[in-house]
Amino acid sequence: MTSRGTIKITPSEADSGLVASFHPDSSAQLDTAAFDNMVENSALYTLVVLEEGDNTSKSTQEVSASVPGCSLRRSNLREEIGLSISPTGKLLSVSYRPIISPLAPKTCQKLKPLSEKPEVIFGRKGENDEELSAMPFKTTVSFESHKPMMAIPTVLPQQRPPPGLKWYRRNAKNSPSPLLGGSNVKHEGGGIPGVDDEPASGWKSSFLYRYWYIILPVAIMGLFGGGDEGGQAAPSGAAAAGASAGAVAAGGVSQATQRRGKRD
Repeated sequence: MTSRGTIKITPSEADSGLVASFHPDSSAQLDTAAFDNMVENSALYTLVVLEEGDNTSKSTQEVSASVPGCSLRRSNLREEIGLSISPTGKLLSVSYRPIISPLAPKTCQKLKPLSEKPEVIFGRKGENDEELSAMPFKTTVSFESHKPMMAIPTVLPQQRPPPGLKWYRRNAKNSPSPLLGGSNVKHEGGGIPGVDDEPASGWKSSFLYRYWYIILPVAIMGLFGGGDEGGQAAPSGAAAAGASAGAVAAGGVSQATQRRGKRD
């Protein structure tokens, strides 16, 4: 593992926030032969970030991220490093992304190896040929920390109940959390959230209003049931009247027959 530089998070001069900056190590050297071997074998390039502890702490926080070596070569060693910092300033994680141009080749087969010192990475050869073997990475660093969430009020808003429902009235028996209730609630008696000082209704429900679902079926059954019994009783009465009329007619014929016999 080769040290490449230091990332520092310092106060920004432009505003009151913080800014991250990368300071490369001037003594670091890039092993171009090892890098070309990594790209040829489709191996991974691993970036390790170490957190420098204070004098009292001996433990060191270490996070890492890996990308394909060919992706880093296609980006011409342009990279973006992102750090995640906890609310206490501790290092949590790191994200590593090579910045690949849309015009870059899809594979690394047509790209020159770093051992040939391509100009797109190392620049043109000039007087400072010794600097060509240094770290030619173009690094961009950033960091992100926690963000405070939106404050949620603990007191419920004052509103009327939905249609068909009703809030419980405040009394000594129902005393929930004092955080519940409207804006003018006096927490001495407790209560359920609702409209403060809701006037009592003077209307009282009647017996029919409360038990209509029982009275209505009984009344319907009584009306239809009584009509059937009366219809059945009427034919029986007509039959009886017809029988009596037939008996009277038969009696009259017999009497007429007997009278005729007496005259003879």
